[in-house]
Amino acid sequence: MPLQSRRRFFLAAAATLGLHRARAEGKPPPRIGFLSGAGYPELEQAFTSELRAQGVHEDRDVFIERRLARANTDDLRLMARELASADLVLVVPTALPAALLVREANPRMPMVIGTCPGLVANGFANTLERPGGIYTGIDELPPGVTEKRLALLKAAAPGVTRVALLSTTPGTVAHGIQLADAQRAAAEMKIEVRPYRATSLDEIRRALDAIRADGMQGLQNFQGGLSLANRQIIVDFAAARRMPAIYQARLFVAAGGLMAWAPDQSEQLRIAARMVARILRGASPGDIAAVYAPRYELLLNTAAARAIGLEFPRALLDQAGATTGPGV
Repeated sequence: MPLQSRRRFFLAAAATLGLHRARAEGKPPPRIGFLSGAGYPELEQAFTSELRAQGVHEDRDVFIERRLARANTDDLRLMARELASADLVLVVPTALPAALLVREANPRMPMVIGTCPGLVANGFANTLERPGGIYTGIDELPPGVTEKRLALLKAAAPGVTRVALLSTTPGTVAHGIQLADAQRAAAEMKIEVRPYRATSLDEIRRALDAIRADGMQGLQNFQGGLSLANRQIIVDFAAARRMPAIYQARLFVAAGGLMAWAPDQSEQLRIAARMVARILRGASPGDIAAVYAPRYELLLNTAAARAIGLEFPRALLDQAGATTGPGV
């Protein structure tokens, strides 16, 4: 075993021994919070299974206060406040909206954020390499990803010249970053883009009505937990309009969406679990480097393409994990 690997092994073993010693001395295990939307069991499973792989076992080494918020309710705000005021070592929000609400309720609650478009831009880190405070996590908005999605949409549907940008990203920071990137890329591609903002289900419906009324030909969906929770409405709208659309998560393609350039969100929660394990063993969140999602994958739904009279170019098919329809 290389020296560096041996060092990591012995440090992890010593830290785990510290957790076990605390248990033997009768100290209760530390408590952490886990805040996610209901309907995403794969994220919770990825997180808890990776904690076990790191030698941190639930109910033995840690207690997890789980809160699963229903879409389009006040659940997320209420649950964020509850966890923010609890006696917890940290909270793991799986997405930016939850992280913003936890910070609003208690700016002193440490967090490991499962996915955040713009950790630095949203004030959760000084830099990714050195967050420097009480937060760390996984950033899902690396440079170039917005332009990449727009270019992929144009490659799939070359005839599209007017693209709607549907943004449900909370606040203005990540929205502004994505909008500026999309506008810059659109100018180079000589296409028109127009933003449509939404912060609730009703506003999503109004935005879709406006997209229809404005005669937009294509759709790019920005990062946003609200759109992910209401993905079926958006996917069905694009299908009914025979509108080529690109999305930010695999779940849109599973719901029948045309295509996505997306990270593996379960892998992001596994990374978050490794960060949590280090914190439980004594590390400070601000000393743990935040990271970009490590891998993006092009997902193509050939059945959705056929339904709107579109055929993916061979060049896209060759680089994609192509699917045959819903249920991937």
